[in-house]
Amino acid sequence: MAVPDRFGIREECLVNPAMLRAPVWEDDHVTENAPLVVSMGTAGLVILAAGLVTCRHKLTRGALPDHAIALGRVFAAASLATFGAQHLAAPRELAPLVPKYMPLPLFWVYLVGFALIATALSLIFDRLVRWSGLLCGGMFLLFVAMMDLPAITTMLHDRFGAALLVREISFGCGLIALSAGIGAPTTGKSRLVVAVCRTVFGLVAVFYGIETLLHPEFLPGVPLEKVTPAWEPAARLWGYAIGAFLLVCGALLLINRWAKKAGAWLGIAVAIAVIVVYLPLVGPAHGTDEMVEALDYIFDTLLFAGTALILAEAVGRTRPD
Repeated sequence: MAVPDRFGIREECLVNPAMLRAPVWEDDHVTENAPLVVSMGTAGLVILAAGLVTCRHKLTRGALPDHAIALGRVFAAASLATFGAQHLAAPRELAPLVPKYMPLPLFWVYLVGFALIATALSLIFDRLVRWSGLLCGGMFLLFVAMMDLPAITTMLHDRFGAALLVREISFGCGLIALSAGIGAPTTGKSRLVVAVCRTVFGLVAVFYGIETLLHPEFLPGVPLEKVTPAWEPAARLWGYAIGAFLLVCGALLLINRWAKKAGAWLGIAVAIAVIVVYLPLVGPAHGTDEMVEALDYIFDTLLFAGTALILAEAVGRTRPD
């Protein structure tokens, strides 16, 4: 994985806090690892395009929030496919990050890669989503239980580590909520699962909102350690705007007031930030290290936007606003 503590296989890094800055692709490996950048970019773009085609009929009905909710699965799928491709294209670079107590590290890297891609395909083609959401969401929560929590004492004193931990939880909750909403949306058990996931995601959004408002100089969305480049237009303004969306929408999710719309508008805001603030990061990137870093930031933040929209879909299935 590249520098910025982003998704990819960041969960393994948390076992050893000293590894929060993941492996850097050295300059003499730029040519050797160029296929990694191609694999990640191609997987993300192909799944994004396929998802837009499969959900195109949903984009012509309803208001803007409804259109955005239809894109939630697409955004999440494109991100999951990107990181799945990363696992499959660079398994030996990622294998040392697998916890020492787990045998056959290459097996786990490949397994996670295939699982992420399988979930992405399930989401865009609307096949077995109940099971793919449950299994992939459970995988995220297992990462937290098995790898993040052992480093919890360090994370309590590191706001970036804390943001990383709750981010994995939010991804897991979003997928599990979708699974529950699809399975049996009118049953009490499904409503309870969605309500718990909504509450957890709302807490994460409020936390991220406070962090973003306190530190608007960093890239908006998931509050991790990359300062918004000076050449970005209205850099701090984006921090304040996205921070406000996170705080307000997170609070509405917490109190279950206009929860579906709150999740939808939060996803819209973060997706716009990805387009305006994150995509330009690719321009000045040179070499494998910087390109993987840029792709990490783009698709990781897009995954957070997709998770907010997926949660809005799940809330809408169990209790329409």
